[in-house]
Amino acid sequence: MNLYEAMFLFDPTFAGSFENCEAEIKRIMDRAEGEIVFLRKWEERRLAYKLKGRKRGVYVLVYFKAPPGKITGMERDAMLSENILRVLVLRADGMTPELMEKAAAPRVVEAGEGEYDGRGDRDRGDRGDRGDRRGPRSADRESVGASNRPRSSGVDEPVPDLSAE
Repeated sequence: MNLYEAMFLFDPTFAGSFENCEAEIKRIMDRAEGEIVFLRKWEERRLAYKLKGRKRGVYVLVYFKAPPGKITGMERDAMLSENILRVLVLRADGMTPELMEKAAAPRVVEAGEGEYDGRGDRDRGDRGDRGDRRGPRSADRESVGASNRPRSSGVDEPVPDLSAE
């Protein structure tokens, strides 16, 4: 059995009582022959866009052990549930109980930070100067449609007069 990390996103009306979320996760884990190692409500947040008609969702973080062949069926059962909006399952090899606690710790968020208000002006924080995103321009790189003649050496050369021909 491998160790996995799963993030479930629940409908907030269903998740009003956290016991409902626990019961739903345990039902899914029993069908997948999984063993829950760690289960914690992470947070309730406003979503960036509607999922199944919902603007908010409750995130639940779960670490569990299960046979590798059962994960696909578990994801299918979660997506068929009317109460679960989304699920993401990842391998979590090397996770210790201390790291699980740290991953599930609530984030400290200042008022208004990280919330999407729908106007497209999220607080993007201080990202600093990113410089030229295209990277340095190489002198030996040819642009599209360039001729095959060699590049000049940088000295201004006279342009040949082709009108007399």
